[in-house]
Amino acid sequence: PARPLRRSDAFTVTVRHHGNGKAPRSGLTGWRFGSDGGFACAAQASRADTFFPCNDHPSDKATWTFHLSAPEGYVAAANGELLRRTRRADGSTVWHFALRERMATELVGIAVVRGTYLYGSSHRGLPLRHIVPRGQEDRYRPVVDRTADHLAWLEAKFGRYPFSVYGCHIYDGYSDALENQTLSLFSTDWFTPDAAGRPRYETTMVHELVHQWYGDSVTPADWQQAWLNEGPAVHYAALYGEERGWSVLDDKMRAAYAGLDKIRAQDGPPGRPRELGGTNIYDGGALVLYALRLRIGDKRFDHVMRLWPERFKDRNVTSEDFIRHAVRVTGDRSLHGFLRDWLFGAVNPPMPGRPDWRADT
Repeated sequence: PARPLRRSDAFTVTVRHHGNGKAPRSGLTGWRFGSDGGFACAAQASRADTFFPCNDHPSDKATWTFHLSAPEGYVAAANGELLRRTRRADGSTVWHFALRERMATELVGIAVVRGTYLYGSSHRGLPLRHIVPRGQEDRYRPVVDRTADHLAWLEAKFGRYPFSVYGCHIYDGYSDALENQTLSLFSTDWFTPDAAGRPRYETTMVHELVHQWYGDSVTPADWQQAWLNEGPAVHYAALYGEERGWSVLDDKMRAAYAGLDKIRAQDGPPGRPRELGGTNIYDGGALVLYALRLRIGDKRFDHVMRLWPERFKDRNVTSEDFIRHAVRVTGDRSLHGFLRDWLFGAVNPPMPGRPDWRADT
C-alpha cells in the first residue's frame, strides 16, 4: 500500500483472476462440472484456494457477498440470500447474493447450472430455496419438500436453525453430499428409495442439515477437531432413521465399536485423526457421543447437545471446549477423563452398559 497499514485499520483488497477451472493441475480442485455444462463448487476441506485467494482455514470465518454471472438459460446459486438480479445486454444475468452470518472458506457453495429454483418455508416460516435439475422438478419437489419436517425435528433438539435461509442443491456434477452453509449440495445419485420403497436417503439430508449447527455455525478451530462436525451428523442421522424404523442405532454403534480399535491404530483416534474423511471421525465420533449418552442418560445428554450450538454459535471450537462444556452442563467432573479416553485413547474404553461389546482382533 502507498501508506503502511496500522493495526486495526480497515482496508479492501481486490484481486483479479482469470481461469476456466479446467486447466491441468496437481491435486484436487474445488470445482465440479455437470452434464449441463455448468459447475458447482465443493471446497471442503482445503480446496477453496483452488479458485479464489483466501486464508483457507476453518478458523478464519467471514461474511460474504457473491456476484455471479450466468449465461442465458442458466441460474446462479450461492450461500445466503439472493438480493437481486441484473440483466445484461448479451442476455446473461448477474445474480447478487449476501451471507450475513460468518462462514469458513470450506463451506462456500457457488454454482451456475441449468436448474430450477423451488421455494418453500419451514413450519416456523424460515425461507427455503432449493435448486434442482431443470426438467426434473416433479421428481425432486417431493424430496426437497421433506426439508421442512427435517428442520422441525432438529430444531426440537438443537433450538432455532442458526441462519436466515436454507436449501438443497441437487446436481449430477457432484458425487457425494456436502454441508455448504445454507445450501447443502447433493448428488442426484442419492435420491432412490431402497428395495422396500423407503426414502432412506432422508438420513443423508438430515446428516447435512445437522452440520448447519454442528460444523457451519459452530466450526472446528482446526481439522483435528473434525469429529465435532461428523460425530453429531452421523449420530442424529442414525437416530432419525431409527425413529422411522429403517435401522437400529444400537446395531450401528456395536459394529462401529467392533472395528474402531483397528481404525484408531491406522488412522488415529477420533480426537486426533491423521487425515480427514476416515471412519474414526464419522462413526468413531458418533460412538463417542453414544458412549456419553449411555454414561449420563438421555435427558442430560440432550441438554449438553442443545446448549452446545447455543453457547458457541458463530465460534470456533476444540475437543477441549466440548469436554469442558459437558462437565459444566452436567456437573460431572469425571467426564474429563471419560471423554479424553474416548477421544484420544489408543483403544476403545469399555462401552457403558454394554459389557458384552468387544473390539475385533
